[in-house]
This record gives sequence, C-alpha cells and structure tokens, in this order.
Amino acid sequence: MDIRTHWQAVEAHPMGGWRKVADPARPGLAPHRRLLWCGIGGSLLPSETLVRAFGDARATGNWVPLASPEQVSDFRLQAGDQLVFASKSGKTLELWTWIARLRASPGFAEVAAPILITQDDANPLATWGRANGCRLLPIPVDVGGRFSAFTPIGTLPLAWMGRDTAAFLRGGRAVIAEVEADQGPWRDRIAATVELLLEAHRRGLTEWVLMPYAMRLDSLSAWWVQLIAESLGKVGKDGTRKGFTPIRAVGPVDQHSQLQRWMAGPRNLGVIVLTVEGAPAPERLDPPPGSPYPGLASLQGADILRAQAEGTAEALEATGVPVLRWSMPRLDEQEVGAFMMAWQAIVGILGFALELDPFDQPEVEDGKKRTFQRLGL
Repeated sequence: MDIRTHWQAVEAHPMGGWRKVADPARPGLAPHRRLLWCGIGGSLLPSETLVRAFGDARATGNWVPLASPEQVSDFRLQAGDQLVFASKSGKTLELWTWIARLRASPGFAEVAAPILITQDDANPLATWGRANGCRLLPIPVDVGGRFSAFTPIGTLPLAWMGRDTAAFLRGGRAVIAEVEADQGPWRDRIAATVELLLEAHRRGLTEWVLMPYAMRLDSLSAWWVQLIAESLGKVGKDGTRKGFTPIRAVGPVDQHSQLQRWMAGPRNLGVIVLTVEGAPAPERLDPPPGSPYPGLASLQGADILRAQAEGTAEALEATGVPVLRWSMPRLDEQEVGAFMMAWQAIVGILGFALELDPFDQPEVEDGKKRTFQRLGL
C-alpha cells in the first residue's frame, strides 16, 4: 500500500508534532521514594505502560497512580513522596480533584513542590505551578494527550526507574525515519497493518483485540485501546460512522476467558497476537508424581507461552478470524518505543485513509461539558 499521501496529511496536521522526538532535561527523582502520579488517559497510560513493562518490585511498589476522583480511604502522604501532576490541557477535572485532595492532606506542606507536565502556556495548571515554585516539563502544543508517550509523560517514569530513556526514544525515532524515507522494515510493517485494517473495515470487521503474550505488557493494551478508540471512532466527512472497537487482552489469561467468543461468536473481529522472543532466564520445572503433564520436566515456561500464542493464533485462523502476528525480538526500551511509535503512525495514517481526523475527539469534549454542567463548574 502507498501510505505516502496519508503520511503527508499527518505531517501537515497541526497536531502532528509527536513525530518529532526530543529529549529535554528532566529533574532527578529518587528511585527509592514513592512517585505519586496524578493524571488520567493520555497523561497516565503511557507512564503506566512503561512502569509495568520495566519496573522491578521496588519500582512497581513505589509507583502510585492517582487517576479516578473517587476517594482512596487508606491513602496517606508519606515523607519523601514525589508528586507529578500531569495534564496536557491543564484543566483535567480528575487531576484537579486530586490536587485539591492532596492540598487538604496532612503532610502536603512537607513534600517537595510537585513536578508539572503540561503545555507551557497560560493554562490553569501551568499558571498555578509557576506561582508555587513548581518545575514545569512541557508537552508541546502540537502533541495530543494520547500521542504523548515520547514526551516527559513517558520519559520521566523511565528515568525515575533508572531505565534506558535514550533507547526508548531511539526506537521511536527509528520508526519515524523509515516512514519519512518511505522504505525499511518498519515502514513495510506499518503499511501492511494499515492495509489489513482498512480492508477489514470495508468488510465490516468492527472489533480488534490486542493480545500480548507477556503479563508485563498488559498495560500496553490499555494504552493501545485509548489510542485506537479516541483516534478512529469518528463520524467521517461523508456523515457515516467509522472506526473500530479496540479490546484489551493479555495471554494466556484471555484465551481462558475471551477466546470462546472470538472463535464462535459474530464474525466481526480480528486479533493481534503480540509475542516477545529473546532468551529468558533458564529455569527448571519439577512436576510432581501424578502430574497430568510429566513432560513439563523437559520444558520451560517460555516454551509453554510460545506454544500457547501460536496455538491460539492457529485456532483463530482455522475458524476464519483474521490474525495479525506481531513479535518483539526482546522486551526492552527500544523495542517498546518502536512498537508504540509504530502504532501512533498506523493510527494517523489509517485515520486519513478512512477520511476522518485521527487527532480530534469532539464527542469526548461534549461529555466533559455535560459533566461540568451537572457539577455547576
């Protein structure tokens, strides 16, 4: 498929700035201290994806995402807590609920000034932060919230964990370089994926599942769901409703809970099976006497996972369900960065191929207005 025309539309769009991957300076954060991350949607999901993919037990234990406005009864500020307030617009209701809750909490005056991740303009969060000595890490004005993985939304938690931020950014840049050059394996994979999804849409396939066979990538599916749903579920220029319903899954959990529906239910979906290759740490399995699977002694968990992924893909294909196989050579920062950037490119190109704007979200804004009206805000 010739994706050049649609990519040029991405480049010309005023919200196409996510293609330009920069690496601005970041404040140092203590890895042994809790990181309280207040944000939601695109201001949280990329961060959550990277922490769950690369955080060790200490990092995941110190990672405290504060998203929903609901009260957390056992939550208490601790000495040394590090606060991040993240919102592209600086107006997110859930974020301001948490700012108000934290300011009312004992100990707020003793923690360091929060770090703000927002647009560097006159929005309420930036204005409040400047007046209170907060460090501001800017999200460029031409980068939408759900495309913010390569801003401080993604790089700050990676740096806090001591992970390879440069490799994550390098993975994203490599994808963009190939798309702009209109050649290379990433360009070809993106083009093939766009073509497959476009043809599926024409045939009435309205649902797609992302199913990584790696528990560490469960949150990647959540990030992908927002990217697909908010970008491609639109009323097109011709007045018709277009797009896909993205479904979050993780293997092998969901082959035991959703596979039956995918195989025997309505023929309106496809499945993307994501596997991670590479050499895992060797392990020894010792099945007890009477185990129904004595052959486990000659296998490792990675062997079983690989067989499950391929077996599920083959079973789906046998019933006529479209399957897109996607493999990471290894689970590291560069490969995850490339995957996330590739899907941002896929969504941008596919949006224009479907004759809709992949970078707006008018119906979401309507819902926000109605919420504010109910609250009298």
